[in-house]
Amino acid sequence: MSDHAPTGLAGIDQLPWGTHLCQFFGSGDQLRETLVPYFKAGLENGERCLLVAMDPFGADDARSALRSAVGDFDRRELLKQIEIHDVRTWYAAGSRIDGVQIVEGLLRSEAQARADGYSGFRTNGNIGWVEPGQWADFQDYEARVTRGLKGRRMISMCSYCLDRCGPQEVLDVVCRHDFTVACEGNGWSAQATGRDETARLNESERHLSVLVRELEHRIKNNLATVQALAGFTVRRAGTLEEFEKSFTGRIAALSRTHSLLTDGAQGQVPLRQLVENELSIYADRDDGRLLVAGPDVDLPAQVAVSFGMAIHELTTNAVKHGALSARGGRLEVDWYRTGGDLQFEWSERDLRFIVEPARTGFGTQLLKRLLPHQLDARVELNFEPDGLKARIRLPL
Repeated sequence: MSDHAPTGLAGIDQLPWGTHLCQFFGSGDQLRETLVPYFKAGLENGERCLLVAMDPFGADDARSALRSAVGDFDRRELLKQIEIHDVRTWYAAGSRIDGVQIVEGLLRSEAQARADGYSGFRTNGNIGWVEPGQWADFQDYEARVTRGLKGRRMISMCSYCLDRCGPQEVLDVVCRHDFTVACEGNGWSAQATGRDETARLNESERHLSVLVRELEHRIKNNLATVQALAGFTVRRAGTLEEFEKSFTGRIAALSRTHSLLTDGAQGQVPLRQLVENELSIYADRDDGRLLVAGPDVDLPAQVAVSFGMAIHELTTNAVKHGALSARGGRLEVDWYRTGGDLQFEWSERDLRFIVEPARTGFGTQLLKRLLPHQLDARVELNFEPDGLKARIRLPL
């Protein structure tokens, strides 16, 4: 007897028995696209099936769709090979969720299905009924399901509406399932989200928390950058037309930098391109405030992402407080090879009363902690009286 079960989903094929999946959907059509082939495959594989449905793909919708997809659906339902329940008759709204009791019931159903001669037990439930006050208890239940399914001939998929999930809710769900089912183009894919329960929770939660924090920081930083760009451009534009042309060009350059950093398909990224994509939007040819010099150096894409973030943080700081702000000053950026290393130097000059910030911000942490950890770089930051001096030595 096979140790895998067919999913019925294009692009996924089979999954091991004992798998607990989560699905994020945006519409009733997406539920139909997954649940109909998912249960059709289970029925044809000789499994007993349980569907707990609700809008936007309710019990009647599911029954009608499966009747069209499975020729003898009515007979199978009459024999109770498949049961379809409305969520309102299955769960009591607002009641306390007893995860232990529900999991024990599922495992008894799996054992009974096997005793009745079925090859396994397949379930799905739409989780839209869970209220905020029930969330913690339900996620405890989800973790218990993941543990309880191990060694069982059972496949269970939970469907979550994206409109009702924020970043923290997505994090909670992904951490408590073996696989995450997501729509990609014209098909669906299943991404493994962990191995051992404890390792999965710690590793996935840490990784996703970092991504969420980085996303929030980038959004705030981008808004501040756009605001600074607008002010920078207004101060130098003689007419509305000049402002529009300059501002549009600078926003386009900022967009190119972000595209460059997120394009994982590039094997090498020119350092000069990283620097110029960040700084060219602040360069005025007639004032000599900005000087960039250095030989051609290509960085591996994974190095370029971290190093590009560092350049972006230095640039943002210069726009807010330093040589690219309204206070004036000059910025000199230079780099060169020394042995097998890259020496990168960022020098802000002709400013006054520069003091080191009392609080360590994201940019400083990135430079002093992330670059040494990820790239084995040596970083010096000195807040001198006339401006910030940064030196980064990076093994190539």
